[in-house]
Amino acid sequence: MNPIKLLTLTSRSYMIIFLVLTVSFFGVFYFVIQKEVFKSTDEVLYNRKMHILDQLKKNGGKVSPEVFQYSDFLFEPATTTNPLKDRYSDTLIYETVDNEWDEFRKLISNVELNGTPYRMEIIIARLETHEIVESIIQTLAVVFILMAGAFYFTTRYFSKKLWKPFYNTLQQLNNFEVDQSKDLELKPGRIEEFMALNKSIQDLTDRTRSTFINQKQFIENASHEMQTPLAITQSKLELLIEDPQLTEHQSEIVQTLINSTQRLARLNKTLLLLSKIENQQFLEKESVQLKPLVQEILTNFEEQQENLHINIDQQIQESVSVRGNRVLVDLLLTNLIKNAYVHNVAHGSIDISVSDHRFTISNTSGSEAIPEPKLFQRFYKQSTNKESWGLGLAIVKKICEINQWTISYSKLEARHTFTVSFLEKSAQ
Repeated sequence: MNPIKLLTLTSRSYMIIFLVLTVSFFGVFYFVIQKEVFKSTDEVLYNRKMHILDQLKKNGGKVSPEVFQYSDFLFEPATTTNPLKDRYSDTLIYETVDNEWDEFRKLISNVELNGTPYRMEIIIARLETHEIVESIIQTLAVVFILMAGAFYFTTRYFSKKLWKPFYNTLQQLNNFEVDQSKDLELKPGRIEEFMALNKSIQDLTDRTRSTFINQKQFIENASHEMQTPLAITQSKLELLIEDPQLTEHQSEIVQTLINSTQRLARLNKTLLLLSKIENQQFLEKESVQLKPLVQEILTNFEEQQENLHINIDQQIQESVSVRGNRVLVDLLLTNLIKNAYVHNVAHGSIDISVSDHRFTISNTSGSEAIPEPKLFQRFYKQSTNKESWGLGLAIVKKICEINQWTISYSKLEARHTFTVSFLEKSAQ
């Protein structure tokens, strides 16, 4: 189910309720008006009947042949002596002048005059009243259409003002990043529920940021504290392995400890580097030429290239540069290129493309696509390489964030592709 905005949903709901009520009102209004018009027309017919009878009685009850049929009534001897109740009905009469059938209202009544029964039919045109009803309905329809439009836009306008604090809070949450020092700027309002919501959000983000800062400080402090004992341990182990009195088995144990210590030292340096990046300790920016930097990085992986027989295809434009911290740009490209080697296959390939404001690298791989939620997650890795910590893409993402660059990932068939756009988000 596709999501829908709350403002649109409320406006649509109000509009549906308004239309249902309007249609119901029109139905009731039409039948009431029609009933009143028929009632008024029937009263006119009845009054006409009483007027005709009164005129006939004034003539002594004598009915001349000329009276039997006039243009608006018919008066004729009745075929039955049983009195009938007045009957009102609609009828159509053909008008030769207009060459069409017109609507009329008819009264049929049996009357008795001087002991003789007569049948009386009186007709009156209801075309005018029908047009009046239609005119009223059409006028009201226009009025209600205008009212519907005014109702929709006014309710939407006031609903938008009513929900403005909510949308301001939502925008602040979208822009909130726990690793930045900028606090949420939740504007105070008069609506109690929104004030309670803002207070809960403010408390939650404050606790989240406090937890994050404590964790970051712990990692940074622990990394600093671990550097010296790790260096001493590694130095002592290297001295120990050179002792000629060690047996082969003991040397293997010491070598395993040295490898583990080196691996722990690399992890310590990586975490410390990530902490420095988050603390924005690399502020100096300059113009960095990408082509010589990429070629320099590739030379560091020549051994892996030869071992796996990987084919490198470079499409790098001359004099393409990016403005940023040289250390971070180097680290960004190194991690992406290293990732292409680590996740590659024997006799695979790596394609590197560098153009204005864009760096793209794709590689063959036997692994599945990286799930989007875990793409830049720390310590997540698909390879079984013991030298990998799953921090490379996390560092790449962090470097892009602090420089307001964008990075995207896709997998087509057996190729994984990463693209970095060096245009700042505000300029895109």
